[in-house]
Amino acid sequence: MKKLLLIVFLFAGTAYAQSECQTSPEKCVTITREAAIKALENVDKVKALEAYVKTLETAQNDYKAEIAKIRIEYAEKVGENTILKQNEVANRALITVLLQNVKKKRNALITIL
Repeated sequence: MKKLLLIVFLFAGTAYAQSECQTSPEKCVTITREAAIKALENVDKVKALEAYVKTLETAQNDYKAEIAKIRIEYAEKVGENTILKQNEVANRALITVLLQNVKKKRNALITIL
């Protein structure tokens, strides 16, 4: 019974909409069959392009996150390299100071001659 009433109401609504187009054509838009087919094709293309854009945006966001991660790792490695260079300079200075403080030992053979 409910289905029958639903069909009757849908039928009545369709008839009303069609009668409205016949009485006042400025409220209705008519297109050719070719234009309707082209519009449907364009809708499919638009949906495909929207999906493509979404995948590109997610890929771009993934790349941005990866680049940020790489930048952090690079900064860590540069910091480690700077520390190693600084330690190398400090070690060379220490070696130089220690070498200057050590007295030169004379060879016994040279002193005899």
